[in-house]
Amino acid sequence: MTKALITGGGGFCGRHLISYLERQGIEIYTLGTQPASKHHYNLTDTADVCALAKTIQAVQPNYVFHLAGVARSSNPTLFYQVNTVYGATLLHALEITGYQDCPVLLVGTSAEYGLVSPEQVPIHEQTPTCPYSHYGISKLSQTLMGLALSRQGRPLVMVRPFNIIGAGMPEYLSIQSFVQQITAIAQGQHPSIINVGNLSSSRDFIDIQEVIKIYWQLIRTPTAYGQVINVCSGQGILMSDLLHKLIEIANIDVDIQTDPARFKPVDVPVHYGSIEKLQMLLGYAPQTKLESVIHSIVSEINTHP
Repeated sequence: MTKALITGGGGFCGRHLISYLERQGIEIYTLGTQPASKHHYNLTDTADVCALAKTIQAVQPNYVFHLAGVARSSNPTLFYQVNTVYGATLLHALEITGYQDCPVLLVGTSAEYGLVSPEQVPIHEQTPTCPYSHYGISKLSQTLMGLALSRQGRPLVMVRPFNIIGAGMPEYLSIQSFVQQITAIAQGQHPSIINVGNLSSSRDFIDIQEVIKIYWQLIRTPTAYGQVINVCSGQGILMSDLLHKLIEIANIDVDIQTDPARFKPVDVPVHYGSIEKLQMLLGYAPQTKLESVIHSIVSEINTHP
């Protein structure tokens, strides 16, 4: 049976990927601090190459998905421990156990591009990287490491997902904040007021269900090895339009109030990616039906209040 080893299996993308791969008949093994599958290996130190090597020897994976990452933390060193060192340790462990030819998908982020002007969109993989956060910088370090090892013949795919949306999103994301406020209002638990930050910016939103299918296809596509690939929808959606669509679906009357505390210190006004390379590799363009995804998000929260 085909085996997949997944780090970050307990996260938003990890849970969806596990569910999807299990439906494809793939045997799932997970690695991390919290159990995420029936075949789970505990890891407490991202720099412990011996522990990772033992896991790899035990699992003997056909594919490795490195989804683990830290997007928010008050401790700046944590970004580098998880987003950079973990990837380096994992790739070294694969090498010393003789699994250097096992295809690996390294998950980066569109935050690696950093400060992008409106003239630079859509953002191509060749767009200069200028990350301004620990998150973007640490993920870019992992991407550069992957590219360096790819030049040695390692089968690595480096993906840069944009804004992934779907049921079970992290609470710190703006759209999840909107949904939670709207749900509380609909249930009579909160005044009919939604507090928001900047609604004039536009972002590239892609359905989690599309993302996991793309990950599975890319890791099995040899022409994708050694490549940095944007995983995005290829279009920008105004945050204000997104919010109004949520309100429309919830069918409630609300007042929208701007909260200065919700504004980001750095907020790129226009940010969406190019799907040109992704389409060339896969032979199709991702299809994110925003209204359908929003319905699934609202339904999930209403089902689990």
